[in-house]
Amino acid sequence: MKSSCSVDSNTSSSSNKSSPTEGFGLTTLTALVITGMIGSGVFVTSGFALESLGSRVFVLAAWFVGGLVALCGAVAYGGLVRRLPKSGGEYLYLSRWLHPFCGFLAGLVSLTAGFSGGIAFAAMTCQEYAKGILALPAWMPSQTIATVVLILCCLIHVEAGRVAARINTTIVLLKILTLLCLIVFGYSVVGWPLEATGKPMDVPLPNATIGGFAMAVVWVMFSYTGFNEAIYVASEARVGRRTVPLALLVGTLITTFLYFAINDVFLRSAPIADLAGQSQVAAVAAAALGGETAEWWMRFVIVLSTLSAAAGMTMAGSRVATAMADDGLLPRWLQGQAGRSRAVVLQTSLALILVYVSTLRDLLGALGVTLSLCSALTVGTLFLSKTQARDKPDESTQPSRFVLAAAAMYCGATLLFATLYGWHDPWQCGGILAIFALAVVLWPCVSSSALSHANHSQYD
Repeated sequence: MKSSCSVDSNTSSSSNKSSPTEGFGLTTLTALVITGMIGSGVFVTSGFALESLGSRVFVLAAWFVGGLVALCGAVAYGGLVRRLPKSGGEYLYLSRWLHPFCGFLAGLVSLTAGFSGGIAFAAMTCQEYAKGILALPAWMPSQTIATVVLILCCLIHVEAGRVAARINTTIVLLKILTLLCLIVFGYSVVGWPLEATGKPMDVPLPNATIGGFAMAVVWVMFSYTGFNEAIYVASEARVGRRTVPLALLVGTLITTFLYFAINDVFLRSAPIADLAGQSQVAAVAAAALGGETAEWWMRFVIVLSTLSAAAGMTMAGSRVATAMADDGLLPRWLQGQAGRSRAVVLQTSLALILVYVSTLRDLLGALGVTLSLCSALTVGTLFLSKTQARDKPDESTQPSRFVLAAAAMYCGATLLFATLYGWHDPWQCGGILAIFALAVVLWPCVSSSALSHANHSQYD
């Protein structure tokens, strides 16, 4: 069947194209990538991974493997953007290069797990750490702080637009400087990596398995998922074919370094028994390093970090809903600039539901598997040579051997760890099956609506 959901109908219009002086530049795009990655998972994951593996070395190995996979993914997504520098993310690429249903499925994943779920996770992490700073009345619901964060991010992006992007860039720069200061301070206390500290940190492994390590890597990969954040605003970038791939790579490299260093500090700051299973592992580590003052500042930095992450995902996620609406796959009231504001409200509502029905650990596993598999499917389209005739790229945009090698490594590693994780804990795959079932049920109605929309666009 010929693609009935042509994203080109409206997304390629002049409203979506940015002039060289008006679009997002390299700094803003890199900041968007970094804020999408350094938001919440890095401040939660190591505590859960340490409980599962019982070894600091194994946990750091998981962060290292996750970083390599993310770098391969960043290179591969750069190849996708060079071939088609338009907004829409996985939905756009899968609709164009594989099948409209796959694009619709990816769109549902982005709207539910990718952005609504990611925003909810960031807000819940912000809440966990803010509890040590803000004293709320006992009569308030436990989800009050997360609810306020979500509503605040919604209002900012409904009202502020590009101003919010500039504010986000400033916050990211401050966040990077603060994290660097924390890393230097932490190493000055526990000793630099090449120094022998003389502190035996590891305890005997509690039946660590390959499945347990795979589970830790999947959790870690969720912390890296923001490496592709810039592709969702590719249409609004200055010289998107060049700036977006570079932003993906630079942002991922910076974040990988910061992740490894800060987690090395966390894991060497206190005995494993004090860190294992802690959702506030960063606060526990800071208290061990510098007492109550250091813990307070750590909580403050994390609150700022998770707030900016939620805001960044709120900005990027609305573009996916708008692209789908432009193709007739979502209601028309989500089209255009006004539709973006309504999309922000929609994904905020979904995030609020997740905040009240799930836990941090449940979201960490379900989101990690779902988003990784969707990304692997998208990257796999680099190996396809066919697309619609009007979208056929020139030879200069074809992926190089280096990009294809990175894509193969990313897909292979993602599928391997997702399979091992599913074998180790099959219940965590329920979210994937639920989204797939929803897509199958909705597709007959959605596809007919999209076909009608495409025919109507042709007559217009």
